[in-house]
Amino acid sequence: MSEYYELAEHVVRRPTTSGLTMLFDRRKGVMYELNETASAVVDLLAEGTDGNDELVTALAEQFDADPEEIRGDVQAMLADFTSDGLVAVREAHKVV
Repeated sequence: MSEYYELAEHVVRRPTTSGLTMLFDRRKGVMYELNETASAVVDLLAEGTDGNDELVTALAEQFDADPEEIRGDVQAMLADFTSDGLVAVREAHKVV
């Protein structure tokens, strides 16, 4: 079964003046300013692109890169976000 991702309920996403994304973890009281790639991942999650393969495909198109070259980076980033409690994992797509 595939994993799907979403921002954790206690995380607030805001754009910065530099065009990147800031995350605020309300539980920890910690703010994170994300780089361009991490901002793109979080923005895609917020837009409903939530499956690992969907994220890789969207990022490959956005950055004009080979999907296989970025797959590992996306998986590592999602693992970091998950372990930090910024992203939650679920086993199925949301029913809309």
